[in-house]
Amino acid sequence: MNRIAIIGILLLMWACVPKGREYGKELYETKCANCHGLEGGGLHELYPPLKNSDYLREHQDELVCIIRYGLKTPIVVNGVTYQTSMPSQPMLSDVELANIINYISENFEPELEMVRIEDVEVQSSRCAK
Repeated sequence: MNRIAIIGILLLMWACVPKGREYGKELYETKCANCHGLEGGGLHELYPPLKNSDYLREHQDELVCIIRYGLKTPIVVNGVTYQTSMPSQPMLSDVELANIINYISENFEPELEMVRIEDVEVQSSRCAK
């Protein structure tokens, strides 16, 4: 097969790949936004904000465990105590967790470090179940 045909086939295959799909956004909107809001602002004193959250910055190394296993104890976010438990999301894969955390980082808390799947695996191995 000549080079032009190969390049044509590759371009055609590339054109068929969906563009602009934001998996992190889709997951956040279905799994997190009910409580934390579409814009990450939380809900009064019931559910904490994710946007500009000191708690997220201080607990980056626990986010995988928090999302996967939830929280049962009160937390303080930006000086406000939140008593409502956070439900667990044990069905999320490591890839999905990475996508959610990176979406939050990109959109609500820019001081959060982006995570790779390997980072999620390491954090998962340290979770107290």
